[in-house]
Order: sequence, then structure tokens, then C-alpha cells
Amino acid sequence: MLSQVILATLTDPYFILLAALGAFIGICFGAIPGLNTPVAIALVLPITYSLNLNHTLALIMGIFMGGISGGLISAILLKLPGTAAAIATCLDGYPMTAKGQAAEAMAIGTFASFFGGIFSAIILIVATPALSRFALSFGPWEYFGAIFLACTLVCTLCDGSFLKGMIATCIGILLATVGLSPIDGQSHRMTFGWSELNSGFSLIIVVIGVFAFTELIRSTNRLKEEKTINSYEKKLFYFPNWKRMWRQKWNLVRSSILGTFIGVLPGIGATEAGMFSYAQAKRFSKHPELFGTGIDDGVVASEAANNAVTGGALVPTLSLSVPGDPSTAVILSALTIQGLQCGPMLVIQHQDIFYTVIIAVLLANIFMYVIQACSIRFVVKIIEVPLYYLVPAVVLFCAVGAYTINNRSFDLLSLLLFIVIGWILADNQYPTMPLIIGFTLGSMLEVYYRRTLSYYGDLPHALISPSFGTVLVAIGILFPIINMLLDRRLARKKAQEQENAD
Repeated sequence: MLSQVILATLTDPYFILLAALGAFIGICFGAIPGLNTPVAIALVLPITYSLNLNHTLALIMGIFMGGISGGLISAILLKLPGTAAAIATCLDGYPMTAKGQAAEAMAIGTFASFFGGIFSAIILIVATPALSRFALSFGPWEYFGAIFLACTLVCTLCDGSFLKGMIATCIGILLATVGLSPIDGQSHRMTFGWSELNSGFSLIIVVIGVFAFTELIRSTNRLKEEKTINSYEKKLFYFPNWKRMWRQKWNLVRSSILGTFIGVLPGIGATEAGMFSYAQAKRFSKHPELFGTGIDDGVVASEAANNAVTGGALVPTLSLSVPGDPSTAVILSALTIQGLQCGPMLVIQHQDIFYTVIIAVLLANIFMYVIQACSIRFVVKIIEVPLYYLVPAVVLFCAVGAYTINNRSFDLLSLLLFIVIGWILADNQYPTMPLIIGFTLGSMLEVYYRRTLSYYGDLPHALISPSFGTVLVAIGILFPIINMLLDRRLARKKAQEQENAD
């Protein structure tokens, strides 16, 4: 089976071309501050209507892999992360540029991205089939427990307070209930007599409104800022110094493991992976005082971890149909458009599709590395485009993408609603990631909850049942409680230390 899929994909020129094109698009979107990977994937979804499943996988996986890595370009050159995942890269990447080592920093960061992506792809090959076989024993209560745990993890581990994360998640779940009931298909919920709302809101419109336009509105405050031009050595291909990279071998492996593990946990994402890995690299370093002054360790830790998230996030997406981050939430939507239902049976009954995903991921990482290494000096020119040219073009692009999903003007009104919601949340320091994850998981949470009630009769009987679902629900309840208690203890400790210092 595997040999047949390899032969079919690698001898298909369109598959290879779309993987390369996707990697290039992802790098461009990642390099431009204010854009991100979910938006890039969402905007190409209308194109996938005319593609078959294999070609869709090649294009989307290319964007996914390239989008995370592309953020290092502006992070290193301008101290302005193209994506939130590259925030930690700024800490040592830009100081290296200030010391005249921009080319070296980008070469090191690109190789670390490639290593992390390939490492996580290997974990994807190993972990997904095992998790899928385990998930075959899941009933509605177990699936409800897994989704409930994902929602609480999002609230607890995302940026900001737990309360704000919970509110954002609940808003997402509430928005997911708009339309016809998923169980009987007859009950109209919050449609207000509008037939256009019978099918609910589109995930792509939610992502574009909440993510893209929020950043675009923020960027209008910098319209008159002058662009910083950095000089760097022009090469055809940027190879890292292998002696310097060999000294980073354990940092590469540790950061890739951390990034992959964090990617598997739903809702945490590449930003947290990069920051956590950076902190661990500093902790294990013999010279922690040098972090932030422009050393290889910080760039390697951040880029290896945030790119390792890609393969890790695909594990629950493919095996449980539970997206690991906003990007995989949009990927899940793209696969649904193609008529593909993710879950444990995907890996077991459709091994050809699973192997195609693996090959697409591996190819995308290779193309991401080659394109990054060859064209850094060209891609960086995109960042120099004045924002007063870039913002209107992106607004038009997003609006056209939202309209072409269903070819109806009502979707533009929906987009306006989510722009307002996203701006209000961001302006009040509410994390937007929980809203996206809550919206994605909301309908499934309701379906499995109602199926659980049908099976057990009521919730108390489900809670006392000796099943893995009860364990998952218990963890989902206890984890945020323990996290809040630890936060309070840490706050009291800091207050006491401040008192003693005064």
C-alpha cells in the first residue's frame, strides 16, 4: 500500500507542484505581519473545490508547513514576528541581525524549522495509527470527554486568564449552535427567521473575521511608519554552519520533542511551544545570561519547537477529528468539503489517504526548506511593501474569499459580525484562539452529549460509569481547578517576595 501511494504521488507532477506552491504561499503569509496560516488556508479553500483530494492535501499541507516557518523572516530581520509563533525567535534572531549575522540567523532558523517539521512527521506516522486503534473503543461518552478536555485545555493553557479563555470558548460554542439542530435537523436555533442561518456560520468566515481583520485593524496604527531596510549577504542557497548546528544537536532534539508534544494537546499552539522551548533551552544552557543577546540556541529552540507543532497537531485531527490548533481546524473543514470524515476509521480503512497526508507533510517540509534557503532575499522584499498598499489589498482579498465560499452577500454581513467580535475580544485582552476552537468543537460537543444522554439516560449515570470518558471529564474539571490554585499560590509568593524586597 505504502509503495503504491509513494509511486502515485511522486509521479504526479501536479501533486509536487501544489506542495511547492503551498509552501511558497505559506511562507509569504507567514512573513507578512498581520497574516497567518489559518487565514492562508481559509483563502485557498475555494480553489480546492476544483481539486481532487490528493491535490488538496498537497496544497494545504504545503501552506501549513510553510506558514509557521515564514514568520522567522520578519522576526529576525525587523524584530516584528510575521506570526505569533515566531515571537520567541525575535529575542535572539534580531540581535543577531544587529550584529551583522542576519544571513546566519535565517539559515539556522530555517534548518531548525526543517528539522522540527520532519521530526514531528515521523511522530505523526507512529502515533496516529496507535491512537486510532485505541479510539475504536470510544463511545459517545468517551468522545464527549475528549472534546470537553480539549475545551478546558484551551481555556487553561492559552494566553490570558482562565476566565477570559472560558468566556471566549463559550462564545465559540454558542455560535456553533446557530442553525438547525444537528440531531433532528428540524429545530431552528437563533436563526431569527433568516433562512441563510439554517446552515450556521462558516468556519472560514469566523477565522478570517476573528484573526485576519483584527490584525489588519491593529496594523492601521502603523501605516505611516517607515520600513526598516536590513542589509544581508546575498547567496543562492543559505546553508547553516554545520559546526554551529552540531553544537545545537540536543537543543534541536529536545525542542522538537517539546513542540510535538505540545502540538498534540488541543488549543495550545505554536506560540506557546516556541516560548516554552525557549525557556527550557535557557534553563539547560551553560550560559543562560547570553540569551537575548543574539545566540544560536534561542533561534534553534523557538523554530524547532514551533514547526514541530505541525505534525503533533495533525495527530488528534486525523485520529480523533479533534483539531489541535486553528490551522488544523481549517484543514479539518477543507477535508470535510472533499467528503472526507476524519477519525479512527480514516487511518484504518483509508490507509492510502493517511499515507498521502504523510507524503504531503514530508514534501512540504522539504520544499519549505529549499524555498526558504534559496529565496530569503526575495521573500523579504514583501515585508518592505508599505502598509498603506498592503492593507487594502489584503482586505479585498479576504472579502472576496469570504464571498466565494457560498457566493452570497449574506456571508459578508457574517464577516462583519465576526470582525466586530474579534476586535472587541482583542481590545479587551481576550484570547481569540479559544473562540475558534470552541466554534470548531461546539457542534461535536453537543452531538456527543445528546448521544450520551440517549445511551445512559442522564448525566449522573454517565459520570459514575467505569469508563475512559469519565476519566477524561474528571481531568477536564480538575485540571483548571489545580491550575488556578497554583496560579494563586504563585501570585501570593510573588507578593510576599515583593513585600520582603520593599
